[in-house]
Amino acid sequence: MLLYLNEISNLRFHSQLSLKQVEDRLLITADFPQRYLIEIGMSEPFLYVTLYVRGGDRIKIIDEDSARLHIPSKKEIEPETYNKIIHFAKTHAKQF
Repeated sequence: MLLYLNEISNLRFHSQLSLKQVEDRLLITADFPQRYLIEIGMSEPFLYVTLYVRGGDRIKIIDEDSARLHIPSKKEIEPETYNKIIHFAKTHAKQF
């Protein structure tokens, strides 16, 4: 069973792509718990957050070193942590 992501710190905005009236996609670096990184097999992860203008969002974790992709479900991320990531993304997105 995959570990539950229940903390993340030091969020840093990296870059953004905006599709007008459709979505904003953001790359965000952060500090993940070491146990979580070992469990998902990543060493240099970053968050790939998609915010949809009509509502909804998606969080993916991509490892820069290996190009591995992990798409955690909302059930795998503690709600406060999930909201922290989405709020941070919205403050840096052009359409939000």
